[in-house]
Amino acid sequence: MKNNKIFSRLNALKFRRGSLSSLFVVIILFCSVKEGAAVTRAELLSDLFNELGYSISSNVDLPPDISPGYQYAKPIGSAVRYGLIPKDYFMPDETVSRHDAVRMSLMMMGWGFEASLYESLGMLPDLAGSGDSVFFLAAEMKPQAPPALLIDGATPLSESGKKSLLSWVRSCKSSVMWNRVLSYGGTDLIIYRQGVARPGVSITPRSGNPVGASGNDPLYVAAIAMYPSDIDQRITFAGRLGAERTPLSDFVSAYDAVGAVNGGFFAGGRPMGSMLLDGVHAGKPLSGRSAIGWNNENGTFVFGPGYANIGVRMPGGYVVFDNYNVAPQMNQAAFYNSGVMSAAMGAALDALELIITNGVVTERREGSAGNHFLPEGSSMIVARGNSRALLEHLRPGDKIEISTSWETGVFQNCTNLIQAGPILVRDSKLVPDNETFKSDIIDKRHPRTIVGTDGKRIIWAVADGRSTIHSFGATLDEARWIAKSLGMSNAINMDGGGSSELIWRGVIVNSPSDGKERPLPYAVLMMPKGAALTRKNLPVEYGEFGYSTGDDNDAVYMDTYNPLSVIPGKVFTTIQETL
Repeated sequence: MKNNKIFSRLNALKFRRGSLSSLFVVIILFCSVKEGAAVTRAELLSDLFNELGYSISSNVDLPPDISPGYQYAKPIGSAVRYGLIPKDYFMPDETVSRHDAVRMSLMMMGWGFEASLYESLGMLPDLAGSGDSVFFLAAEMKPQAPPALLIDGATPLSESGKKSLLSWVRSCKSSVMWNRVLSYGGTDLIIYRQGVARPGVSITPRSGNPVGASGNDPLYVAAIAMYPSDIDQRITFAGRLGAERTPLSDFVSAYDAVGAVNGGFFAGGRPMGSMLLDGVHAGKPLSGRSAIGWNNENGTFVFGPGYANIGVRMPGGYVVFDNYNVAPQMNQAAFYNSGVMSAAMGAALDALELIITNGVVTERREGSAGNHFLPEGSSMIVARGNSRALLEHLRPGDKIEISTSWETGVFQNCTNLIQAGPILVRDSKLVPDNETFKSDIIDKRHPRTIVGTDGKRIIWAVADGRSTIHSFGATLDEARWIAKSLGMSNAINMDGGGSSELIWRGVIVNSPSDGKERPLPYAVLMMPKGAALTRKNLPVEYGEFGYSTGDDNDAVYMDTYNPLSVIPGKVFTTIQETL
């Protein structure tokens, strides 16, 4: 076919045998035919689709500029259906450049998020202008993309270039990974990805360490590691009404945080389990669940059982707090933290209300007065029946001590604490105890959030899940291996599912499974050491009191996972070993 085109053009130019000039014309024409036959976008996508072994979807989603009868409609429509490429104008017959060819290859392998993330990171002031971020990603992957294709991104992709590209994709299908570390302001952002997309398959858990395991299952994790001497971890709520919530990115903007991550479980906008918020209790302890506690001033981070008895010791007896930020029933006492709730909503008219500031009763009120609001920076005890009787004698100016008896003494000096669980790693050993979690959370792969320490640094990590294109997620057993692969000597699982999210320098560095940010009642912010927690405008959404602001199954039972090494069978003891 190409020869026929050449000869027809030669005849038009009245080509004469033996003419040097005519021979030169032949060479030019032959080359022009080769250039004219440059690869189109539709041709490349179809070849990538076949090379990766994807099946044509029974239902296709066609971009607006492709008709059902188009030659490559089925592979393109299937790629859209699987979520490999967006349903935008595809421009199928346009010549594809080297840059677009490499980017399309990444997207067809399920690495579209990584390509977009690298582009977003490349726009940060200190990283901007360094070159083609898509090419950088392809060059850093193992196996590396053909170097000859990673120059002159505007150059059209040739047939030989396409063959080279497909050969690389074929190698990636067998095994591929990427690990990148970026540093800023006392933090290290760690990114790890392995595997290619597997649309239509079942997300079946495997046994053992998923990092670098055979099978090439798609896994993605992002982590932020930092020294406590450089960065403070601060818990902050979206509002003081309990049901207020906001996306994590709004938390970051409001406080100018270096980074942020979702925290522990919640329901109705209130924390589930023990919580210390700058030294004040903010959540009801749960039996059988572990916790992480820390003190920003001395850099302490500790792990252990999170249950405690909390209340007030009086001459006539002990008043235990039965509820936190929730109205008490008859004979009960409830404790309210102004950092979580601004008022004792639903408090009964027979309740005694004591406002406490810095360990001193500053105000005494009757529930019948209708004024249930807490001054900022204060806490409140609301007591009824027998509990009220034990506190009846207290008046403004009286000192009052909140008595806390932890199940373990490791939290005695902590000013911040989040109960979640289960513990994944203790003293560098995997912990098989699943605590009180349900089997579908233990044995199924989910998005995970985890926090741990390597003995020097604090590491917050988020793994994506519930996607056969981007990342399968992890079981609890896989989470243990991943935490250990990140070098964590102690680690605990936090809330996960659609809540799992991590932000570094304003960039969302993971892909939440909801397809968008889930509004959260609170966040853990990573702030420069000693920085004031001063809030700018923070838009909030409102949920219903008493109901979860997220998915209950996610909120109560999610965990975490982290990978970092790509050498099968090797467990790294420090993150640096993987670099």
